[in-house]
Amino acid sequence: MSDPSTEASDIATGVALASGTMSRLLGRAAGQGRSVTAWRVLSTLDRLGPQRVGDLAVEQRVAQPTMTGLVIRMENDGLVQRQPDPKDGRASLVSLTGEGKEAIVAYRQRAIASLAGGIDSFSAEERQVMAQAVPLLQRLNGQVAAQLDTHGQQA
Repeated sequence: MSDPSTEASDIATGVALASGTMSRLLGRAAGQGRSVTAWRVLSTLDRLGPQRVGDLAVEQRVAQPTMTGLVIRMENDGLVQRQPDPKDGRASLVSLTGEGKEAIVAYRQRAIASLAGGIDSFSAEERQVMAQAVPLLQRLNGQVAAQLDTHGQQA
């Protein structure tokens, strides 16, 4: 068995592929029939507070009519609510309801349980490596987010 490459581009490729796959798998494991986009919107609202539909569409890289439809479905399900934007009466802000907050907390708990189940099968040494990788991945996320912010894009 050969040692893994320490070239930045090889590591970046591995991290990108693994994190994309993990995101999709966790969405399937924890999503309970909702789309990954719906969970990302609920998570964004939980993290950032009320947002305009247009801003949510830009962040999720979907057309505004697509986001409007998703927001309407989530509103009908009691997960979000819309209210007039105090800064612009023509626009509305989307925010989590109590039920939406409970749903995103439960989603995260299901995702964590899925990961923990896999990690439980790792040896003590493998769990140590994973534990050491977490702060590095968080730091890498921060660096990528800072690069996007510098270039005027949203993380």
